[in-house]
Amino acid sequence: MHTSPESDTDTRLMLGVKAGDVSCFEQLVERNKQRVLDLVYRFLGASQDAEDIAQEVFVNIYNARNRYKPKAKFTTWLYTVCRNTCYKAVRKHRPVLVSLNRVDEECPPEALKADPNMLTPRDNLLLEERMDVFRQAMGALPEAQRMALILRRYEQLPYQEIAEIMGTSLEAVKSLLHRAKSSLVAHMESYLSAKPYRKDGI
Repeated sequence: MHTSPESDTDTRLMLGVKAGDVSCFEQLVERNKQRVLDLVYRFLGASQDAEDIAQEVFVNIYNARNRYKPKAKFTTWLYTVCRNTCYKAVRKHRPVLVSLNRVDEECPPEALKADPNMLTPRDNLLLEERMDVFRQAMGALPEAQRMALILRRYEQLPYQEIAEIMGTSLEAVKSLLHRAKSSLVAHMESYLSAKPYRKDGI
């Protein structure tokens, strides 16, 4: 059964914000703050900046309240505001250093072949080095590729919604994701071929 945007709880709250109800904004922030913070962390990485930018997202949402129209799910609009805020932050701040605890599950499996329970101290150092290489590879992705990858692999959004959030076509989203994954794999394979994992640590 199709659900109209107006029936979405967040949409109703946002319409309340538009009408001047401050309590609706407080509820909206409480319901979505972790979602926003996670996305910003994954895109920007640096913890202090990420928290500041996440707050800025909600400031931007509040400032845009009079322009809000429930044409789609609230989260689609929310992610669009996140995207725009993150892009502006990248252009104002230092280079991106993606947070490891937000991306390590995305690391290509060939980079993590060893059983963590069987790792020696040297193994742990090698693993940390590989994660650092992956973090740098994520941070080096163009903005649109990195955002598309985060929305797809972490937020698990459908391609069409990602296209709406990013203001582009479905085919463009698929192309962004393909290029992002190819870049990450190529970067890791280049590193791993130069420093192959050895069980004996040599």
